[in-house]
Amino acid sequence: MPESRRRKPKKQTPSTGSQTRRARPPSPPWFGGLILVFFAIGIAYLLVYYFSNGGVLGMENLGGWNILIGFGFVVVGLAVSTQWR
Repeated sequence: MPESRRRKPKKQTPSTGSQTRRARPPSPPWFGGLILVFFAIGIAYLLVYYFSNGGVLGMENLGGWNILIGFGFVVVGLAVSTQWR
């Protein structure tokens, strides 16, 4: 039975400047607070809507959009949290 050829190790090529990836700096200290603020606003908005049965001035005209607004703040908080380093 024939033997397979041995593979030669690949030669490492020197990396060029365009191929190197720079490490991004860590997030500023206020970034974590921003994430929590978006979560808190969204949850507070939803709680006010549910406990008041939509009777708060301004909320009564929006109807079902209030749920979308509250969850929108939570989703923005999640999106911001993916950028935290």
